[in-house]
Amino acid sequence: MDETKLFRYFHPIDIRYSDLDPQGHVNNTAYLTYVESARLGYYEAVGIWDKHSNEKTGMVVAHIDIDYLAPIFFGQDIQVGVRAERIGTKSLTLGFQIEALPGGKPMARGRSIMVAFDNDTDTSRIFPQDWRDKITKFEEGVTTDETA
Repeated sequence: MDETKLFRYFHPIDIRYSDLDPQGHVNNTAYLTYVESARLGYYEAVGIWDKHSNEKTGMVVAHIDIDYLAPIFFGQDIQVGVRAERIGTKSLTLGFQIEALPGGKPMARGRSIMVAFDNDTDTSRIFPQDWRDKITKFEEGVTTDETA
């Protein structure tokens, strides 16, 4: 299956020289910073966060997994596709894929589970209905399960 056709949002990434490891390719830890940038861009694209406001995102990472498929090198053009896969009572599961351009060759892919979070009380909270509405409007085929 062509994974790139499953993403409606793509975030371009600039590879920094400081992202490289002694082997000359992008260090594994940098992949997660690329995913983080893409995740914030996704929040903006669907309308649940504005980077120009002083508001926090209202979500924290509860779990992330990543499969490293190919090395990324300085000077490569890459992007990260992000999509909502499931919305639960308090959580959002996002799928992502880092891919080379042109052509969309997968370099890494995985999932992150985001938990809606109240920074004032330092606790999880119910996933806001307006976020749920905006994400389901943006995405096609996202599963909503308000019991998880």
